[in-house]
Amino acid sequence: MARIVIIEDEVVLAKSIARSLIKIGHECLMTETAEEGLKLIGEKRPDLVLLDMKLPGMAGLEALHQIKALDPDILVIIITAHSTIETAVEAMKSGAYDYLQKPLDKEELILILDRALERDRLKHKLSYYQQKEAEQFSQLKILGECAAMQQIKAVIERISRLDPSSSGDLPTVLLSGETGTGKDLVARVIHAKSPFADQPFVEINCTVLPDNLIEAELFGYEKGAFTDARTSKQGLFEAASGGSIFLNEVGDLNLQAQAKLLKVIEQKQVRRLGSVRDRRVNVRIIAATNRNLEAAVREGSFREDLFYRLKVITIELPPLRERGEDMILLAGHFLKEFTRKYASPPKSFSNAAIQAMKQYHWPGNVRELAHIIERAVLLSDHPVLLPSNLGLENLHPIFHITPDNQLQIEFPSTGINLEAVERQLIEKALEVTRGNVTEAARKLGIGREALRYRVQKHGIKIG
Repeated sequence: MARIVIIEDEVVLAKSIARSLIKIGHECLMTETAEEGLKLIGEKRPDLVLLDMKLPGMAGLEALHQIKALDPDILVIIITAHSTIETAVEAMKSGAYDYLQKPLDKEELILILDRALERDRLKHKLSYYQQKEAEQFSQLKILGECAAMQQIKAVIERISRLDPSSSGDLPTVLLSGETGTGKDLVARVIHAKSPFADQPFVEINCTVLPDNLIEAELFGYEKGAFTDARTSKQGLFEAASGGSIFLNEVGDLNLQAQAKLLKVIEQKQVRRLGSVRDRRVNVRIIAATNRNLEAAVREGSFREDLFYRLKVITIELPPLRERGEDMILLAGHFLKEFTRKYASPPKSFSNAAIQAMKQYHWPGNVRELAHIIERAVLLSDHPVLLPSNLGLENLHPIFHITPDNQLQIEFPSTGINLEAVERQLIEKALEVTRGNVTEAARKLGIGREALRYRVQKHGIKIG
C-alpha cells in the first residue's frame, strides 16, 4: 500500500488518522511541524502527504510550495478548519489534490485518499505506456535500398524538418499502395520524426468501422445523443489532439463521413453527435488507401474536394515485386527478428529458397513475406531453409529454352510472375556475360538501351 506522511500539530487527531489508515494497510509517519515534515519527506519520499494549514512555525501554504518544489508528483491533501476555506482554495491552485474540513469524516478521508492514490497509479501507468510507445517509435526504421524507397525516405526526412507551432498546421499526407506494402509503418515513422512525436498517435481502420458508428467514433457524442449514449465521449480526433491521426483505408469511408472529415481538415473543428458546439482539434492527418482514389472520384464514391485536401503530400509505396534486392534484404531482416523473438537456433536461406522468393509475385507484399518467414522459423527444424519450408516449392514455373528459342514450360496452376521471369533472364544473361551489357543484350535479342532500361526498371546491379 502507500506510504503517507501526516503533518498535523493536533497529536490526538494525527494518531487517530494514522490508526485508521494503518488498519487498511498504509504505512503512516507523523510530525507536528512543517519543518520536520519537509525533512521527513526528503528522507522517506512518501506517496501522499496529509497537510494541516494551521501549523506552528512555517505555514501550511508555504510548506505546500516547498513540498511541490521538492517533488512535483507527491500527492498533497489539505486539512483545514472552516475559517480557512479561502486558504484551502488557494492551496488547490498551488497543486494540492484536494482538501478536507475539520472535524474530519474518516470515511470521506479514506475515500478521497483512495481516489488520489488510484489517479496517481493510473498517471504512472499511462506515463509508462507513453514512454514505452515512444521507445518503440524511436526504433522504427524503413528498410530498403531501391530507388523508390530511397525517394520515400528523402520525402519523410524533408517533411520531418517542418516545425510549425502546432501539429494541426502540418500538411496532410496521403499514402497509397497495395495491401501489405507498409503504409502503417510509414505513417508511424512520419509521426516519430515529427516535432510532436511525444504526442498521441491514433490509428483508425476505416474498413472495420460500421457506417452507423463512424461519426460517433471519429467525432464523439454527447450524453443522450442516441439510445445507448449514457455518458458523453470524446471522439478519436479529440483523443489525438496535439499529435497525429492515421486514417487507414480512408477510401472506405462513406460520403457522409467524408463530408465531416473535409470540415475537420478545413476548419480544424469537430462537433460531437448531439452537440451544438464545435470543438477545436489540433491534429495532423495522415491517410492511407489501397484504392485508386482518382478512379473513385470519377465513379462518384469519393469526394473530389476531400481527395485534393488529403493529397497535399502523396507517397506511393511500391509493391515488393518491384523493389529488386530489397526483397532479400527484408527476408534476412525478418529471419533475424523471428529467430530472436522465438529463441530459435540461427537459420539461413538456401540458394533455391532465395530464387523461389525472387520468382514469387508476392500479392500480399511485405506483410506476406513476414508471415511466410515467421511460419518457417516456427515450423522448420532445419538450419537452412528450403523452398518447401517457405511453401514456395510449387509456385514457380519450370521451363527450358531450346537452341531454336522454343519455350518448353511446365506452367503451374497458380500462374507465373512475368516481371520476375524477365528479371531472372536478364540477371542470368549478365551473369553469363560477366556484366557485359552489350553482349547480354545481344544474347537476349534486344538493343543495348532497351536492356539498360530493364536493368534500371528491375533495380538490377551490374558488376
